[in-house]
Amino acid sequence: RLNNLLVVLLFAAETFHFGVCFIKEARVRAVRTSNECRWLDLPKISAPDASRCRGSASSSPLFTASTPYFRTTAISDELVEKFQTLRKAFPDNADIVKAGGWYNLERLSVDPKQEFVGLIVEGLKSTEDSKVQFGTTYNERDDEKLEALLLLLYGLGKGFEAEKIDGEWDLVFSKQGKKSPSFQKLVGSTEKAGRSKNFFDIVSMTFSGIVRFWKWGKVQTKVKYETSSEAFSLNSDGKIVLRRIICKITNAFIKWWKLPGLPIPVPTRKGYLDVIYLDEDVRVTKGNRGGLFVHFRPAYLEKVLSD
Repeated sequence: RLNNLLVVLLFAAETFHFGVCFIKEARVRAVRTSNECRWLDLPKISAPDASRCRGSASSSPLFTASTPYFRTTAISDELVEKFQTLRKAFPDNADIVKAGGWYNLERLSVDPKQEFVGLIVEGLKSTEDSKVQFGTTYNERDDEKLEALLLLLYGLGKGFEAEKIDGEWDLVFSKQGKKSPSFQKLVGSTEKAGRSKNFFDIVSMTFSGIVRFWKWGKVQTKVKYETSSEAFSLNSDGKIVLRRIICKITNAFIKWWKLPGLPIPVPTRKGYLDVIYLDEDVRVTKGNRGGLFVHFRPAYLEKVLSD
């Protein structure tokens, strides 16, 4: 009897513990959903109401661009129409929850480029010496805004174009991926806007990169590239947009101060860059290891920093 009693007590304790954990998880989901919905007239919503929320994490672990949603905040018809046009060109695997939800995307679709440039410039001005990896002032809400703007810029359908990518570019922002090389992560944490550069030569189909780190360090690379039919997208009019260039590093060396440069072993495998957005002033790319890189034209960088 004593053994049976102990078994019953243990079972009751486990059931109680499970119930407490379940309630806590439900409350967290409800709060997150409430924030996502932006229902100004309802400070809180219960767990059963969560299924009605656009972008609700409770309805799907990956809320995608094709999922229908309910509008819960007043948005002008003109803005709605513009957003729906951009939405047509979103990638199929777009994570709407990570981008802050439909409302976040809608309100930022007025002028995605201006919003994006403003976010980057604000980040540069908030960090010491305009470092390209933003510091502690960069928070979760900024990350949601960044993800939303990347989707909207993608939706504009401005991918790789040789004439637009040709010439000199300054690195202004980088976000390393989980699979980024350790050395790249270390160097990236010390880079400053305008010091690390890219030079595209569309005649030879090469680009060179100069990455400066600490005070006297420099890594220089030369890369051969070719356009690829992989990972293309369709813009809102149904036209094909080239996104990917296949890259092969042909030469690399590291130099410190006035010492002779030392060659760096280059990988035998090819990588790639996906062009998220490209115009005359701004270039946004993602690498095959998950890194995000934002470049401005030197003159444009000087202009936006002085405004």
